[in-house]
Amino acid sequence: MDELDALLQTLEAQTRTAVRSPSTTLEPPTDGAVGRRALEVLRALTHDPRAMVDEGPLGEGGMGVVRLARQVALDRTVALKALRPEHRGERDVEALLSEAWRAGGLEHPNILPIHALYLDEAGLPVIVMKRIEGRTWLTLLRDPSAMEAHAPGRPPLDEHLRILQQVCNAVHFAHTRGVVHRDLKPENVMVGSFGEVYLVDWGLACAPGPSTQLAGTPAYMAPEMLGRGALSEATDVYLLGATLFHVLTGRAPHAGATPEALFSAVLTSRPTLPDGVPEALAALVRRCMEPEPSARPSSALAVRRELESFLERQGSLSLTHQSQQRLAQLAAQVSAEAPDTTRVYGLFAASRFGFEQALQGWPGNEAARVGWRAALRHMVTFEAAHGSVKTARAHLAELDLPDPGLEALLAQADARDAEQRAKLARLQQLETSLNPRTGASPRMWLALLIGVVWVVSPNLGGVLLSHFPHSEGLMTVPACLFTMALAGLFARRWKDSNQDTPLNQQLVRMVLAGMGLQVVVLLAGYALAGPWPPAIVGLQAGYWGVIATVGAAALLPSLWPTAAGYVVGAAGALLHPEHRYLWVTATNALFVANSLWIMKKLHRERSATRR
Repeated sequence: MDELDALLQTLEAQTRTAVRSPSTTLEPPTDGAVGRRALEVLRALTHDPRAMVDEGPLGEGGMGVVRLARQVALDRTVALKALRPEHRGERDVEALLSEAWRAGGLEHPNILPIHALYLDEAGLPVIVMKRIEGRTWLTLLRDPSAMEAHAPGRPPLDEHLRILQQVCNAVHFAHTRGVVHRDLKPENVMVGSFGEVYLVDWGLACAPGPSTQLAGTPAYMAPEMLGRGALSEATDVYLLGATLFHVLTGRAPHAGATPEALFSAVLTSRPTLPDGVPEALAALVRRCMEPEPSARPSSALAVRRELESFLERQGSLSLTHQSQQRLAQLAAQVSAEAPDTTRVYGLFAASRFGFEQALQGWPGNEAARVGWRAALRHMVTFEAAHGSVKTARAHLAELDLPDPGLEALLAQADARDAEQRAKLARLQQLETSLNPRTGASPRMWLALLIGVVWVVSPNLGGVLLSHFPHSEGLMTVPACLFTMALAGLFARRWKDSNQDTPLNQQLVRMVLAGMGLQVVVLLAGYALAGPWPPAIVGLQAGYWGVIATVGAAALLPSLWPTAAGYVVGAAGALLHPEHRYLWVTATNALFVANSLWIMKKLHRERSATRR
């Protein structure tokens, strides 16, 4: 309080101005050294008044007026800053020239360019500056519609922080040239129509060092700017924090109804930010606005880097939020009774990619890491239940933390998968064995050999009958036994191969049973009733017609011609007994032809399959 009383006693006029308008810059009297040197240089130069064509006023400041002009030599529009009529004293001239020399020596994309400096007809200095087509940053802060027009669709806070980053760039550059701005605030930042950001009004700029004068804008002022300490780069760091306070709250950090209250707020420097302000930014404001300069961030560059880090985190958090919404949809799909597979894969890809991009932007984003793990766990669960266990294991291997629950789930899925594979193998084996094409070739070769045997045996039986007239019917017994032996031989060869199909087994059993029954009936009848009559030949053909009909209907439809042939042969042998052996021979020949036709058909089908 003693320090505050002493300050107020020496600054009566300025304190009245500060209370009336705490956002107005308080300008100290200049020592004039830089300004006098600049004035001497300019008086030695000549200036043609025709080089500039005045095109009207643009605005007014504390001691200066800015007018629009056309620079004839380059045919471009520029801004001319000159002194107001009531501010043309020696100190005002020196102050304006000092501002021009300091700003003119700072060539940076975020510092307003000074094109030229000259004396007008009255011998007063005029600064030629770049004309900025835009508005002050303060206007964008106060008018949300103007901000929306400047950066449509972007979050306002993000855009304001990007503007502040560029201000930090300008301030840091000035510090490397030994210049402290001393009046950083949104009103002294111009934002162009194409997004350009310029730090303007270098009238209070000075070299670092002790200061005994009150200078700056009280609403943003650092404690050492009250004329009671040394000015340094840390002073501008404080002002950057005060400007960030304005961005976050919509008002300057210092205010007071009396000079005591206003300057007490400057000295104590305890900014209070409202709830809802991101803690990272609130902490940066508090550190920048520490009363003790050594406690503040080390440089304007350090402030910019913290803002960059926050924006990166904000982008990461935004991506995380979007990905979490997709993750919730993925969880709902995975837990559904009949999940939409296409949608599951789409949601998984989108959420996983979003979380990974969020982590790339901010590796410390724990929410994104948790979401990434959750997406993988959901996919492991889905693949284990509805997809591939192999894919599920691949997803589980990506997790950076063990998960016993998912391991147990995959173990169960492995067991189900093994069971399914075994079932599928059995079904495939059954399909192969039940396929009529499987084992067809050896089966037809057996049929062909049997047919040849039965084409020969009736003719041989007719010859033997002339020598053994009482052996009618018995002549087929050797052929039956030979056929049974042939069928048994083929069945034995099939036993250890894929030719041993149910169809082949049934056909072999049918041949063995038919031939065996025929032998038993013939021998039993002969033993009980004596020699068989000639009609036995036709009856045997009819017997094989019945067997062939059953085989064609139940097992092999291709045998229908043979079945029909045996029926016709049986009828012919019974109606014309004198030609009975001829009828049976013809029937057996038809069986051979039927077998050859089936073999040719199988060959064509295999060729087509290979093609």
